[in-house]
Amino acid sequence: MQFRQQVIVATPHADECTALAAWLEAESFQAITRSTAKGALETVAAQPFDLLIADAGFVLTGGLRGFGMARFRETPMIILGDGEAARALAPFGAQIMFLERPVDRAVFICTVTMALMDARAERRSPRRTIRPFEAVVNGVPSHIIDVSKEGVRLELPRDRRMVTPNFVMRVPLIGVGVSIQRKWVRVPRPDENIGVMWCGGELQKNTVLAVQGWHRFIDTMVSVAPKA
Repeated sequence: MQFRQQVIVATPHADECTALAAWLEAESFQAITRSTAKGALETVAAQPFDLLIADAGFVLTGGLRGFGMARFRETPMIILGDGEAARALAPFGAQIMFLERPVDRAVFICTVTMALMDARAERRSPRRTIRPFEAVVNGVPSHIIDVSKEGVRLELPRDRRMVTPNFVMRVPLIGVGVSIQRKWVRVPRPDENIGVMWCGGELQKNTVLAVQGWHRFIDTMVSVAPKA
């Protein structure tokens, strides 16, 4: 099954919103569109996502600015506007990218790709798909399906609320527990009728003993071919 990164598109211009969403879907992203600053703010606050594309007005005067300073230090953001808006938003930092209107499709897709690549944790060792292995995430039974020395991919019950930005994952069978920083979440579309979702994360702020235990665990895992 394909894992699609979720991109929120928040702009008051209906034609622009439709076009950007179509371009994203054609590149296998999952587009979530919002036409008001209030709707964008509610969506950003309520669910995980990989990238926010927002109208400059929504950021500067629509309420996203204050919320964004905490959230977008790690989550990338592309702002749509003019040169004056770009200068006003310059202090936001390196995670903020800017596109001037009218938006060109090729430039847009290139910018989206770069934003997501810059935000993605650098993988320093090979990733391996394994047979689902029992784990507990924030106290909820889950399964590990993919491992590397630095990170993990998990299959979890379909409940967004349990995937906090930082969480503890335990592997009771072998007594391993590590702290994880969430990097992405994939929730099935309603028509897929699947009771699980998926999450990718990176080990963060663990003790030497915890990291050593994780490495011993993944060294015992046998790789399997990933599902199509």
